[in-house]
Amino acid sequence: MLVRVLRCLRVFCAAILVCLCTHAGAHADARTDFLVRMLTTSSQFRVRAQAALALASTPEDDAVASALVKALRKDEHPAVRAASASALEHAGPKVASALRDALRDEDKTVRAAAKRALEEVERGAPRSLPIVTPLPGDISRGSIFYVGVGTPAGKATALSPSLLRTLREYLAREVVQISGVRLAPEQESSAAAEKQLKAQKMTGYFLDSAITSLETKPDGSVRAQVSVIVGTYPGRDMRAMLSGAATVSGGGASDSTRIEAVQAAYSGALRRLPQAMQAGLARAP
Repeated sequence: MLVRVLRCLRVFCAAILVCLCTHAGAHADARTDFLVRMLTTSSQFRVRAQAALALASTPEDDAVASALVKALRKDEHPAVRAASASALEHAGPKVASALRDALRDEDKTVRAAAKRALEEVERGAPRSLPIVTPLPGDISRGSIFYVGVGTPAGKATALSPSLLRTLREYLAREVVQISGVRLAPEQESSAAAEKQLKAQKMTGYFLDSAITSLETKPDGSVRAQVSVIVGTYPGRDMRAMLSGAATVSGGGASDSTRIEAVQAAYSGALRRLPQAMQAGLARAP
């Protein structure tokens, strides 16, 4: 199930985070080669799945497409096969055959991901997300989205648990400012969430995120990169993956500068959240 995909990606494996931080200053080709290597050789399915999703930005590269198709067809774990299918959405007609084959996968998570990807490939154009029309008045009365926010993962960033909690609070403040959003309580039970969604006729989403890179440059500036997985709530089925990056000048490796850089990166990622949520709403039966 897609729940299983989300759960296996919820906290990015420390190994891949360390490697991504180490390679953050490298050229894009080197990063792509590294991710392909992780996808094809790692013994940990979480690492392989995250590598597949990260490769979604360069599916037109023949080597990338080949690695993703191989993973889709042969990887033993359904999370990796589903992630590979999702990453192939914009790879073009050359992967259509592999996606059609995946429609017969034994796991329904993979079949669903392949179906969505094949629809995008056959459409032949990048997905156009609808624009969200801001709702008038008090958003608590006009909410259509019920959004839970998890604490960011950042095992390789040397950020303390308390600083990660600070970032979670920042994310919650940013999200609740989006028109039509009502914030879900932390640690809410699935039953309570379902009750709220049914009573208020809202659509639920949950944000899992990770700081994938946090690097101090020689000039004292700090560059941060983040990923945000948008899942349903409370089911946590994956719907979209957003990313953001930002550089803050000066300040060196101080906590305040590092937090500022991560917050700016999250702000960039969250700019696409309204469109991603609205796209999921339009897809719902």
